Amino acid sequence: MFNSTNAFHHLNKLFFLVFGLFLAHQPLSAQIDKKTAEADPQRYLALMLLNLTDADNRGPEPELITAASQYGLNAVYITIPWDKVYYSSPTETPKWAKYDEQIKIATDLGMKVALRIHLGRHSTRIKGFWEPSDSQFSHSDQPLLGGYQDTFFGFDNQAIVNKGIAFVKETVTRYKHLQTTNKLLYVSVTNTPTQEGEYPGGLITGGKESTAVYDYSKMMVAGFRTWLKDHYKKIERLNFLWGMNYKTFNDPYPPFTAWDPEESFRQRAGKDWYIYRHEAMKKYFEQMIGAVKSVDPGVKFVSDYGSVFDAASVMRGTLGFKDLNEKSDGIKINDSPNYDHRWSVDIVKSNMPADFITANELFVSSYLDNNTHLKQITENFAHGANVVAVVISTKDQMTRSEGFLRPAASNWLGQPLQPITYSESVSYRLSAAVEKKGAINVIFSEWSKRAYANPASPKPVQVKLEEDLLTPEYWNDASNYAPYVFRPVPMQIIAVNKDFTYKLPIDTFSDVDGTIVKVEVGGLPSWLRFENGTLIGRPTALGDYRITVKGTDDEGGSTDAFFTIRVDTRENANKPPTVDANFSNQMVAIGKPFSFAIPAGTFEDSDGEITRIEAAELPGWLKFTNGTLSGTPDKLGEYRIIFKAYDDLNAFVETYFTIRVVEPQFLNAPPFASTTLPVKYAQVNMPFNYILPTNIFGDPDGYISSISVQNRPSWLNFALNVFSGTPTEEGEYRLIIRAYDNGGAYVEIPLILKVQTPELRFELVQGGSKVDQRVIRKLAGDDVVAYDSLPPLLNIYAYGNFEYDQVTFELDGPYKRTSTTSVFPYALYENARGFAPYVGRYTLTVTAAEEDSAIVTNSIQFSISYGDSVNITKNMEEWAFYPNPTENIINIKLPENQTGDEMLYEVVMVSGKRIALPPGLVTVADNLAYIDLSDLGLSSGIYFIRVNSAGGELLKQFKIFKK
Repeated sequence: MFNSTNAFHHLNKLFFLVFGLFLAHQPLSAQIDKKTAEADPQRYLALMLLNLTDADNRGPEPELITAASQYGLNAVYITIPWDKVYYSSPTETPKWAKYDEQIKIATDLGMKVALRIHLGRHSTRIKGFWEPSDSQFSHSDQPLLGGYQDTFFGFDNQAIVNKGIAFVKETVTRYKHLQTTNKLLYVSVTNTPTQEGEYPGGLITGGKESTAVYDYSKMMVAGFRTWLKDHYKKIERLNFLWGMNYKTFNDPYPPFTAWDPEESFRQRAGKDWYIYRHEAMKKYFEQMIGAVKSVDPGVKFVSDYGSVFDAASVMRGTLGFKDLNEKSDGIKINDSPNYDHRWSVDIVKSNMPADFITANELFVSSYLDNNTHLKQITENFAHGANVVAVVISTKDQMTRSEGFLRPAASNWLGQPLQPITYSESVSYRLSAAVEKKGAINVIFSEWSKRAYANPASPKPVQVKLEEDLLTPEYWNDASNYAPYVFRPVPMQIIAVNKDFTYKLPIDTFSDVDGTIVKVEVGGLPSWLRFENGTLIGRPTALGDYRITVKGTDDEGGSTDAFFTIRVDTRENANKPPTVDANFSNQMVAIGKPFSFAIPAGTFEDSDGEITRIEAAELPGWLKFTNGTLSGTPDKLGEYRIIFKAYDDLNAFVETYFTIRVVEPQFLNAPPFASTTLPVKYAQVNMPFNYILPTNIFGDPDGYISSISVQNRPSWLNFALNVFSGTPTEEGEYRLIIRAYDNGGAYVEIPLILKVQTPELRFELVQGGSKVDQRVIRKLAGDDVVAYDSLPPLLNIYAYGNFEYDQVTFELDGPYKRTSTTSVFPYALYENARGFAPYVGRYTLTVTAAEEDSAIVTNSIQFSISYGDSVNITKNMEEWAFYPNPTENIINIKLPENQTGDEMLYEVVMVSGKRIALPPGLVTVADNLAYIDLSDLGLSSGIYFIRVNSAGGELLKQFKIFKK
């Protein structure tokens, strides 16, 4: 909600002591377990008062109540703030007069009253009530600070919760007479800086508000770890489902994604965190409900939320609103004008009992016209809302609101509520709403198609919420996983009447959530025994003997593997086939066609070839032809399918997988990958970090429960979708990223990771516009490029084996330029410019940097030749002079018989002033004099360059224009 503030109350010290002791032995949720079930057919259009000013400030509220009554409103929703009733101390005299007056004015005018008891406090007024360390903490480990500088304590901090309960009970007791005289509409209890009852969703730091997830306080984290241990029992099982490698249950930390907080609840770890937060908040509010109803069981309690269906509701913790409100009498949400108000009512009302109060908040805005506000009220009441509360805080605002309040009150308040009959329905799962950032992203479009099938006459549509995350079935995944056959035992071919010894491979079985504690064998012939993991015997008869191997894990789960011992007439060097890839179990729907092809490369033979594959133990509906299983199941059940792969000498290996036939509604659609992954590069001995894209995996009928990585090198860690580690040598890795859904199906995609030493390479490019640019040649050290082969303009590209944030070029020689770019392809010139192919020797230095990696530099020398590779100035005209105009560099072709050592150079200004050039500004090579004017600080204009002999005789003079 974007309107409300904190309002808080303080307690009398004696009341604290007495009531606190009472609470310690009387859990309120057990005292009052009964909802108020009286249906009220009256619609209510209520003035909502936030009471943001101090209790000593009378404010405009009395006049607002009077005006509201005159406009036809029949209720007032009044905030009672704890931190204004008890301003600075729980032992001071409470200030009730302001709220008493508002209630009296309303009831004298015949209006019903609803009370919002607000337990948040201004951050400067918590001393004596709780400590800063008791606050709810954000994912960034900052104590809650929200709008109006409000803060709040943790839902699980029972000692402070008891103080809040005491104030709630004190408030309801004071105003119990409203219930007795049938003037009390309902009571709510709120806590966030925006006066709502949920987890807050923002944090103010440095004067700016940002999105934040709560609550990561030490107490909450400790409780979460205990909760995980109670549900998972073994850290190995948690590691398997979370994709982590924790040592103990003291290590897990609630997940969060700082770059997108709403993504913090994805996959199994995120769902666990969502459920724990849900349970903590539910326990807190059920205590508040108990406190209210302990005063009078007839008082109705309405949960006051920001919303229950949008993206922010993931962080609010309100998506599972059915379970949260088992003991409440209603829900009020703050319906933004951006949302469909009919939808807002349908999703709440159609999931709750008929006598449940469905309420909506309208926050009056000067940016919206009266018709927009009237539309919200109309659509809410049209779909069965009991209450619409209108937030108005000033007299001017009230006057402007008359234009929509009067017609709304006149049209609706005289019409009794009628039962809503739903002719159509849609449904969604809580898990999908959490995964996809709100129910609105899951089911709104389907609801809209039905609700607006006739746009001229929209109709209510039932929106069924299945809270699958809150059912016992969610924890089926936390039960023991039986071992699986990791590496099928290959056939053993042995000679008759010779001693045989074979140690079973230790990796025959594996266990994802524990360890293999026992391996047993069965079906042994009389000549064979099994001792200490080894088969020992001396065969006496020819034949094939099928041996059963059973692996048992540390919780008693077991799985069988099978292999065959073939007793032959002689020693046989043939190596039997092996299984190179495990099969995944299949789930199929009864009555639906099924097909499964054996993946290529599943079976391998190191010294021959696979000649045939057989399938055994097939049910009657299933056939195996040309490597493919196919058929239409006609009976429910679970079927084990055995595959045998034979080599060219008739040796075989045996493995199996399971096909489970289920009713169509239980068929799990497998997850999918929305895109491929680009090749990633890592530097040797440099930290590597890569975040797997958030939405790369999806699931059409559930959620991605876990992601694992196969073929991962030992230096690379993968946790909560983040790869990290420091490679120590070059290499290329083909990682398999496998995403499992909550039904056990998976999809996998490869990720190629190349560990390399950073390098840069260059290309000489034709300059000019993008259309004209073309690669002329690769450019390497000591290259000599023929002048007559080059276009009028040149550019240079730099490429690397990594992605760079910034690349800097430094070109020195007959032409000088420095430039920096972050645009790919990285170029000396980003625009249509370039440099002319001036003859001479160049030095090119390119430096590439990435924000989180080392700088990479490569420097080469190359030449542009007018002659040959040895004499690059051969055939050039003596005293050739370029470029003109110039920026800083001037090149002069000296006569062949001149070394240049005995020459003197000077710059002559148009005024006649001469400046002798020091030797450091002139370099002579290949009969070219390179003159660098950069350090002279010359302004633009006309100058003369004089070349004199050692005796002062003028040899040549050039007129130049300096840019």
